[in-house]
Amino acid sequence: MTGYIHSIQSLGTLDGPGVRAVVFASGCPLRCAYCHNPDTWGEGEATSAEELTERILRLYPYIKNGGVTFSGGEPLLQADFFAEVAASLSERGLHIACDTSGSVPRETAERLLTHVDLVILDIKFTTEEEYRTYTGGSLGAALDILRLAESLGKEVWIRQVILPGVNDTEKNALALAELLRPHRRAVSRVELLPFRKLCLEKYEALGIPFPLSDMPEASQKRCDELLKTVLSELKK
Repeated sequence: MTGYIHSIQSLGTLDGPGVRAVVFASGCPLRCAYCHNPDTWGEGEATSAEELTERILRLYPYIKNGGVTFSGGEPLLQADFFAEVAASLSERGLHIACDTSGSVPRETAERLLTHVDLVILDIKFTTEEEYRTYTGGSLGAALDILRLAESLGKEVWIRQVILPGVNDTEKNALALAELLRPHRRAVSRVELLPFRKLCLEKYEALGIPFPLSDMPEASQKRCDELLKTVLSELKK
């Protein structure tokens, strides 16, 4: 089976537990205004499931106590391809994570999520209006994938990028906690990430204007304050 990837990060430490190989899939159905990887939107490098598995296993001595994360782009757009790779890697005892926006149909997602240990899910905003404005996607679709992951017994990490003047409010933190409260048994971690503009060079190289070039970066302190609110509410 043939899939399309953008690149492989050999020693990642942020996208799942331990030291990991991070495979960046090509293609994404969203166009987030703050996307840090616009270079993954295209078709990418064609590779077979066997070839990708072999490339990852060359890193086995370094990632055997960590694992592999499929990121992107959106790996769930190529669910069958990555499911085949995940099944092979699981046989070698590697921990498998999928970093996703949850912006694909449930039936498609299930074909891959069945084979992973951890789902890293971006709940990008807490209202449908903000989703449409800043991503072109749907909150409902992301929550459907959260429910799927929970039904499959998967561990879930939730991520959200904090944009100054958009979702950096107590109201948003409370709304996020309310969305996650029914799924507390599945959600083991919540991360609020500050908006950054380190991606500007990528946009310039691609000749694409960065939609949020005039927005100030978010502070880590504010993200920590909001995360404290989310976690406090989830304990109630």
